[in-house]
Amino acid sequence: MIKNIFILKANTGELIFFKAYEDIFNVKLTSSFLSAIFSFVKQTLKTSEISEIEVGPFRFIFEIEKISGDELLFALFSDRTDNLVELRNQLLEIKTQFLSKFDVNTLIENFDGEISKFLDFESNVENILEKNKQLVSEEIQKDLIMVFNELHTFSSFVVSSALLTQTGRVIVSYLKPSVLSEIIRLLEGRFITGNYQINELISLEDFGILNLVGIDENFISVVQFKSNCPFETGLIIGKKFSQRLRKLIC
Repeated sequence: MIKNIFILKANTGELIFFKAYEDIFNVKLTSSFLSAIFSFVKQTLKTSEISEIEVGPFRFIFEIEKISGDELLFALFSDRTDNLVELRNQLLEIKTQFLSKFDVNTLIENFDGEISKFLDFESNVENILEKNKQLVSEEIQKDLIMVFNELHTFSSFVVSSALLTQTGRVIVSYLKPSVLSEIIRLLEGRFITGNYQINELISLEDFGILNLVGIDENFISVVQFKSNCPFETGLIIGKKFSQRLRKLIC
């Protein structure tokens, strides 16, 4: 769960915007803490690239925008168990909309510490987060479950299945938690290296054969097969399954 969102001048720690969903921070102290982390990484490790840090059960995710010799730091604070790829996409969208809405060059050069002028950006943040809450209706969800049930009786090779977003958010899943975690880690790893979408992937894992098919730019179908399933059979079943799901959600 997202707990806080911060936008600040990275070099000075001056707070520009924040949104609190849980009141667990002293906001000024936290902005100073985030600035200190950025300065430490920049001066000690000789890089301004910082993507995320984990602190106990929590995680900070960062995006940085360089402007006129300064940097704006966008930070999102959440539970460590939250989907990193989905949160990263949301933070990127927050950064994009903020940079589009405000004259950030003027902001960097003539910032007077007055943050009230940015309060209306809260509506942008809420719209970004709200957009991700429900991707399919309850009616479509029921139809999806019927397709899943048919898949599970179609072939003795099929172990389990799921419908995920390209960012790893679960729409429907019959996968074991350990298998689902492996898939989300796979998506996170691809995302970090710049591969934002899966088209088709089949691999042999300890838990069986895994087939992922990109339905479109938003969704992925997942089918887990028994280890003795021929790859060609897995590819055919996975593709037909994704096509059926596409008709319902696209």
